This record gives sequence, C-alpha cells and structure tokens, in this order.
Amino acid sequence: MSRAPRRYSLVLPPGFVLIPVQGDVEATVRRVVKQHYGAITDDRTRGRVRRLERSLVAAVLSAREQGVVDVVLPLGVPWQVPVSLSLAFAPARSGAAPDASPGSTTVVTRGGEARREVVEHDAGTRPEIEVELPGDSPGGALRTVHHVWEAPAPGLDHLVGTFTVSGSDDPELAPMVDALTELGDTIMASLRWGGGEDADTAETAGGAA
Repeated sequence: MSRAPRRYSLVLPPGFVLIPVQGDVEATVRRVVKQHYGAITDDRTRGRVRRLERSLVAAVLSAREQGVVDVVLPLGVPWQVPVSLSLAFAPARSGAAPDASPGSTTVVTRGGEARREVVEHDAGTRPEIEVELPGDSPGGALRTVHHVWEAPAPGLDHLVGTFTVSGSDDPELAPMVDALTELGDTIMASLRWGGGEDADTAETAGGAA
C-alpha cells in the first residue's frame, strides 16, 4: 500500500473537505462529516447525511485502490449546474508519474514548481485517477489536470495532484468547466510543504494567504 509523507497543506474553498484515504476510512469519513455539518437534530437532514457518509466511504475506498492517499471533495451546497470538481493526491516513484507531453507546462505553487498537464476526455473515456463524487454524480469526466511535484519530500520521487471536472457533456457548460478548472488550479497552487508525518491539513479559503 502506498503512503506519502503527510507534509503538505492546502487552502480549500468553503464546502470542500480533505479526507485522508489511509487507515479506518469509515471512522475518518464520520469524523470529517461531523466536523463539516456539526450537530444535526432534524431527522430528514440526518438521513441525508447518513446516505452521504455511505457514498463517501465507497468513493474513498475506490480511491485507495488507485494508490491515492488523500482526496478533496465538495460537501457544501448542491451544485447549481451539472458540473463538479474532485481532487486526489498520490505518491509516485520514478516512471510511475504521468509522462510529460509536449503540451505540459511548469507552474509555480507555494510548494515550488510543478509540471501541469491538461487531459481532455472524449465521451466514454476515463481518467487514470478517478474519484467518484458523493451522492448523485453530475456525469462523466470532462477534463483532468495533473500537477506533478518532483522530489517533494525525503523518500518520495513525485507527488501527483490530480483534479477532475465532471459533468454533463454540454457545450453550453464550457464556461463552468473552465471556471472549475481555474478553481482546481488555485487549490493546487496553494499546496505547500511543512509539518510532521500526519500534518496534512485543509485550511479554509480565508484561513491562509
């Protein structure tokens, strides 16, 4: 089982949560959901949150099978359009990270330079790393963007951050796909190194510069 040193933090927008994939997934999901929603007294809301927990557990277990160590998913208000965003982070040894392509670029993040590559998906194709969104999925993968950091920590050749924009394959939704791509890039750019083995954190958008 792959495990990356937990030495990075992210600035997340409201409604997004970071869920560690290793260890007791069910207990972790319960803790994250409880922290996000707080005490729930309404029976209808409690039932919806329990269904969300089950869906999250399935999504996180699926991500773990793909070598992912952390996922970032939206738990806020439902999307107003059928397009959404999920992120995953996985360690990679030399030769296991996505190959560079002529279209790849270098971007600057708080954790240093990363190689960025955009993959557009045709109907029916699946990304190399795919994290299913909890609850009702808005559709298939439309665009995947990889960020690859080289030698980010001792004993780790690469860290691959992957975000996928999923939704209905409707040309009219192209502006939303671009907007969520910008949001995903912003989250990736917020990554910085530091802390102990279990110090990966998910700061809110207002929690750090």
